Amino acid sequence: MQWSDLLADPAEFARERLPAPVAELVIGLLRPGIHLHAAEEGEPVVGRLGGAALLPEDFPWPSSGTRPLRHIATLDCRALSSFEVDIALPHDGTLLFFVQEEGDRNQVIHLPAGTPTVARSEGERHPEIPLAGKTDVTWPGGAHPALAEALGGGAAVYERLWDVEWEGETFGTALSEYEADRRKIHQVGGHAFVLQSPFEATAAHQAGAGWYGQQSFYAEARQWVTLLQLDEDTDARMLWGDGAHVIWGIRAGDLARLDFSQVCFDVQGH
Repeated sequence: MQWSDLLADPAEFARERLPAPVAELVIGLLRPGIHLHAAEEGEPVVGRLGGAALLPEDFPWPSSGTRPLRHIATLDCRALSSFEVDIALPHDGTLLFFVQEEGDRNQVIHLPAGTPTVARSEGERHPEIPLAGKTDVTWPGGAHPALAEALGGGAAVYERLWDVEWEGETFGTALSEYEADRRKIHQVGGHAFVLQSPFEATAAHQAGAGWYGQQSFYAEARQWVTLLQLDEDTDARMLWGDGAHVIWGIRAGDLARLDFSQVCFDVQGH
């Protein structure tokens, strides 16, 4: 399905419930993301949760001090290239994601196509779950910096968007019901699901760009895109705590250079 077709229902949803200028602002910020789910028989596989990591035999296993990081996911970049998404993924090869058992140490590795690899495991090994994908519409959430910059600050986002009522229901509540199936999702690109601060705000703040209301903050936040979001997954024995999900974000410029050394890792829970 083309992006224009996917956009039709969400656009109508927003226009029906919001003042026209705010509705058009939100519609302009909708982004295509690739929702990932456990692959059924016959579906093309675009990646996997857990399992052994396919790494060069002499490649140092990612670690935190003396403890190995867990291999969480692998994405097949060539397989993902057939989906519409808002980020410029590598054209081929694989992306491997590793995290610390307890803590925020992590590593993202890109291996070009044709790199000789062997199946390796260190530390805890999660069950392997093959993943298939589907492009879908994603919405900016919470006090997303792009919304805050356009509407006059973080508090104004709630006043002028999420708390706007239509037929006795706020837009935020209506959208939560409309997007109920997205609350538990693995996703490449698009807008990450917000439970606390949008990860773009966290990334900009960690980069020393200040906070809401500062132009340096908004300028830095605009550089960041969602690389991968992973929810809790009992089949893969991945639990982040308090119904949380994890997000790897990256500056668009770093992604274009295939530089994964400065990713932002964010854990969002209740």
